[in-house]
Amino acid sequence: MNNKGTEEESRGIRLNRYMARAGIASRRECDRIIARGVVFINGSRVTTAGARVLPGDSVRYQGEAVRPLDHVTAVLNKPIGYETTLAEGPRRTILDLIRDLPNGTVPVGRLDINTGGLLILSGDGVLVHRLTHPSWGVEREYRLHLQVEAAPELLKRLTKGAVIGRGETSVPLSVRKSGGRSIDVVLGTGRNREVRRLAEACSVPLSGLERIRYGSISIGTLPRGSLRILTKTELRGLRRLVKL
Repeated sequence: MNNKGTEEESRGIRLNRYMARAGIASRRECDRIIARGVVFINGSRVTTAGARVLPGDSVRYQGEAVRPLDHVTAVLNKPIGYETTLAEGPRRTILDLIRDLPNGTVPVGRLDINTGGLLILSGDGVLVHRLTHPSWGVEREYRLHLQVEAAPELLKRLTKGAVIGRGETSVPLSVRKSGGRSIDVVLGTGRNREVRRLAEACSVPLSGLERIRYGSISIGTLPRGSLRILTKTELRGLRRLVKL
């Protein structure tokens, strides 16, 4: 049995994340609030954002109890050209698309700026940790759009896998043709730009890339740039994948 997630849970969560999940402010602003010495855990003043809040702890800010809001788990069909970051800045980011979600809702993994498709977001820190940690081996499925026909030779190369970096080898769990110029690839890992590096190593010329499934959640007919909250049934299925 894997105990890594249980060990992580027993250490509690960082105070700045706890406050963000309670809707106090963004995590960065919570850092500044905590540094002012106006936050207390179990009656003791805390000035370190990295302090841990354990189950049963009492957190107070400006004399009021701080309790996390009910978190949500949602899915976004990320458009190409948007960065997977919650930081404010001049470039387009997913923050522009998810402002209606509660503070403390974070992306599960990343999609690079030139990759579109399914991005799960959740305020459940334990769920996010388990969905992204390599030890859980949660499947990610991608659709590779090609510059050429999806010939059998290309499928063979991808199926075999390849060395994609120093000490890194990527071998898909499955590879199948999904259209005249598209191939669907399933991975059990989520390394940085893994699909693009795999395609390059296998000499598969891409014209586009999107993620169409993460674990038990598929993109379905969700329009590009749109967001929806997972149903209770979908959330239960996702949690079961990682033994929650």
